[in-house]
Amino acid sequence: MSALSLYVHIPFCRAKCAYCDFASYPHREADGERYFCALGDELASWQPELANREIETVFLGGGTPSLMPEAAIARLMAQIRACGRVSPDAEITMEANPGTLTPRKLRACREAGINRLSLGAQAMDDRLLRALGRIHTAGDVRASVAMARAAGFDDVSLDLMYALPGQSRADWLRTLDAAVALEPEHISAYSLIVEEGTPMADWVLAGRVSLPDEDEAVGMQRDAIERLARAGYARYEISNFARPGRECRHNLVYWLRGDYLGIGCAAHSLMDGVRFENPRGLDEYLAGERRVHAHRLSRVEEMEETLMLSTRLTRGMDLAAYGAEFGVDFVKAHRVALGRLAALGLVCVEDGFLRLTLEGMEVQNAVVVELLDE
Repeated sequence: MSALSLYVHIPFCRAKCAYCDFASYPHREADGERYFCALGDELASWQPELANREIETVFLGGGTPSLMPEAAIARLMAQIRACGRVSPDAEITMEANPGTLTPRKLRACREAGINRLSLGAQAMDDRLLRALGRIHTAGDVRASVAMARAAGFDDVSLDLMYALPGQSRADWLRTLDAAVALEPEHISAYSLIVEEGTPMADWVLAGRVSLPDEDEAVGMQRDAIERLARAGYARYEISNFARPGRECRHNLVYWLRGDYLGIGCAAHSLMDGVRFENPRGLDEYLAGERRVHAHRLSRVEEMEETLMLSTRLTRGMDLAAYGAEFGVDFVKAHRVALGRLAALGLVCVEDGFLRLTLEGMEVQNAVVVELLDE
């Protein structure tokens, strides 16, 4: 029985953040019942395939899954178990926004089998949270972690963002310290990406807000690496840090190109070498549109993806596994480019892995392009 990870997209949210480019729909909670019925139907359609798989991780993402009624979440978890075999030690994550949680909801989610909570804290500074259009305060983050612990969650992750408008390195260090004080098992620390078409992009273009420059953003990333390492969080991916053994198993499946099935609008999948997705639009999904843009990856595409995704990990790319899968000695095939990159201090080959250095991870896309161009 082969392993599978399951992603379920829940697109509803209370308000659209200024930087958000995700498939999320504020003020559409009235469509929740129809949407959850559609999720159940889509899950049932995959039952023949799921019968031959063991679901090792489940991730409820959004949007704001924690905005949904606890009964709907419990029903969804029951449908997942009815359609496929869920491993007894499966990692089951729910994304949640502080300010949408209650002790009752958290207890119900824990009873439904959710065992990992990913909290969208983003900042521990009310001024910056308001600038982002977030609906919660730093106090709500602290209260949410306390409620999660009381409900029995022993695996909590905090999402943080840096390079925010008006954010100094001192501001970022205070957010890091405040996050560490809450003792989460996992921390994700991402640089703000200003996406075209968002209010944030319009504000930047109009000069209404200014962002830290590239050197300041790199400095903030290095601040995170240093402060979190000192607090016992090991960096295992460009933007992710964990206590020992608390890495996000679901996201590791993405980076290691394991099979995963996405359910819901805008959900992406990789199954048996085929990538496909559901329509981004909520209305299209509710109308029954499924599995668009299916594409069977070529051998070259699989090789490129393996390089691109695995070098995001601090462990790097397993050269023996690469050779076994593709019949190519990567080091020999890319000897010249690897030599150039190593001389620049961006990559190293050791213990059977191709790894990016600290400086290499800061320019990971450029390093991958250099290797692919050879």
